[in-house]
Amino acid sequence: MSAAPANLILRAKLRDGVVEDIDIVSPRADPSPVFIGLSPDEAATLAGRLFSLCPMAQSLAARAAGEAALGIEVDAARGRERALKLLCERLGEMLRASLLDWPGEAPPAPEDILQLREALKAVREMPQTDEAPQQIEALAAAMLGLNDMFLRQLAAVHADEANWELAAQAPDYLGSADDAAVFEAMTRDPAFSRAPALPGRCAETGAAARQQASGGGLAARLAARRADLAATLDAIRALLAGGAAPEGLLSAQGEASGWGFAAVDSARGRLYHALRLDSAERIADYRIVAPTEWNFHPEGPLARLLRGARIGAGAAAKKRIERLAFVFDPCIRACAEVLDENHA
Repeated sequence: MSAAPANLILRAKLRDGVVEDIDIVSPRADPSPVFIGLSPDEAATLAGRLFSLCPMAQSLAARAAGEAALGIEVDAARGRERALKLLCERLGEMLRASLLDWPGEAPPAPEDILQLREALKAVREMPQTDEAPQQIEALAAAMLGLNDMFLRQLAAVHADEANWELAAQAPDYLGSADDAAVFEAMTRDPAFSRAPALPGRCAETGAAARQQASGGGLAARLAARRADLAATLDAIRALLAGGAAPEGLLSAQGEASGWGFAAVDSARGRLYHALRLDSAERIADYRIVAPTEWNFHPEGPLARLLRGARIGAGAAAKKRIERLAFVFDPCIRACAEVLDENHA
């Protein structure tokens, strides 16, 4: 038996520079069984340790789902504390990925790495200090220092845009209004977590969805990531000044049947946790739908943009596919494999 791939593999079949088909192979295993038999508190603690990316979002989604199943209400102060932690983690994750995961022509510049370290330090310390205003300004300064990096990425994309053309696909963004339908589907079908799809939909989640980007291409989504970083910083500022958390950042609901549900708008998009408690208030069933499962669904937004796209050939096609995957923000590295049917 061959080992599962370490990366998310995008296998594109090309003919005359056009993508005839795209096969998405994911190595992601379903972590849900490890939560069976635990208490909600134990599940929340484990989720924060189990996931290396967005551990705060995973932990708070688990905790909120457990609280909803138990009928526990969260007071305003605790809700604000959680919102700040989630926003800080979102900003840090997006900054890190924007610099380190971009399929560029060269490694990140040393000055960009330094600015990233300063930004991540400020993000980590924000929820744990009484000097949040100073941390906000340090974070803003570090983000400003990374501005040239974002401009270089956009310039590279614009310079290459005339050489390829994506398939026409109107964006279909997942939002908090869809949570009830997602929760219902999660409980009805255990397989939904691995390949989530809503009837008649091709749902996408992440920065483009939060910013409601009007364009469907790489440049538009890259610009949306940049705008989302600025919006997240503004949301942190507003929260620290006494304002409300962004709508839909963290929501939860429970059912008399013992199910509890939670949705978190994490760095990569809407993250869903659902759990069912038994009579001893231990977890009898657990299900997770990660943002990657929407964006990299076999019939999802990335696949539909690529099928029929005029993408070129060889190394250029591989780079273009990987850059498009980058703006859909998988939680593991995405690698393209290009098969030219003209030379197969």
